[in-house]
Amino acid sequence: MNIKSFTSLRGLACLAVVGTHVWTLFDLQRLITARYGVDSFQNKIAIFVDRTFNGQAAVEVFFVLSGCVLALSLMSGSAANKPSWVKTFYVKRFFRIYPALWLSIALALALWPLIKTGLSSPAYSAWATSAFPAKISAPLVGLSLASIYVHLNWPMWTLRVELFYSVLFPAIYLLVQNPRTRKPFLVFLALVALAPIPRTLSLHYALAFGLGALIPLTRGISHFRYRLIGLGLIPVLMYSRILLEGIFDVKNIETMEILIAFGIVYCLFHNKRRMPLLDRPIFEYMGTISYSVYVLHFPIVFGLGACVVKALGTSAVQQQPLLMASLLGVSTLIITLPLSMLSNKFVEDAGNTLGKRLAASWYGRRQEAPILAATVEEQ
Repeated sequence: MNIKSFTSLRGLACLAVVGTHVWTLFDLQRLITARYGVDSFQNKIAIFVDRTFNGQAAVEVFFVLSGCVLALSLMSGSAANKPSWVKTFYVKRFFRIYPALWLSIALALALWPLIKTGLSSPAYSAWATSAFPAKISAPLVGLSLASIYVHLNWPMWTLRVELFYSVLFPAIYLLVQNPRTRKPFLVFLALVALAPIPRTLSLHYALAFGLGALIPLTRGISHFRYRLIGLGLIPVLMYSRILLEGIFDVKNIETMEILIAFGIVYCLFHNKRRMPLLDRPIFEYMGTISYSVYVLHFPIVFGLGACVVKALGTSAVQQQPLLMASLLGVSTLIITLPLSMLSNKFVEDAGNTLGKRLAASWYGRRQEAPILAATVEEQ
């Protein structure tokens, strides 16, 4: 397994989510169509960039990766300390997710006076104008800190899914690990994903976590071109939605994307060769700080969007929508990356360390885990 490729994939997926939010803050299609026409070169660029980011597919990569990483973590934990491995898992998971999430809520509250000034701009998309509540109250803040209410920081909806399946994951792991229950359980998850259940319940994402948990249990195939196929599946995941839209509903498209994401993660897990793109240090570091980038970027995007509208005016966005969106993207990275570096060092690492210490003191110190599992567990 190439740890660098795993980490870099998380970084690329995170950048795709950031790009999606930047690109959908302004109503680019409406603005470009009004100024240049629906068949204009500018409109084709906007559509191509939007399809390339495909933030939803990136989220599905996150879920499959989580299933794989959590399975590796439990494989080491259950073998090392059977009586307490589930409790240890829950404690570590809590301190892995919540500290940076709380920081993101604090950032959203700090930027709220600025953010709300831009929400009424005619340049904003319908999605952007409804991304935040009309009024922030103490109960909403409390629910946000618990990751129950997600509209103070939109990406938190995925963390709510992550938390839900983290609670269920020890059971998912045991069912996938047991050879007798593995196939029936995965078939059950596939049927749930394909069943006419409302997408808002997020039950189809169980398939992503189940398939992710399966990956460490699979054997490699000799002479299989993992690197070539893994890299080749990335553009398939990015652009398959273009072909599937109009044929399938959104939930079924996401289910197909989960299967493609599984193929990518499976190939990266078994690949032992260098990946020319994914093994670059810059992408590996992006993967290291990706969680902080993921939870912090959203209020920054909206704060900067309000600054653009306030400083340059709505007319500037209407006259040069692509330029303004690009400016917003660059500015978002310039501010988000340094802040995420600090968050990773002083918030994420501190939370991980505290979680490990509490788990050790409450449930007894675990034996030293294998290097591979310990390295992956940090991600």
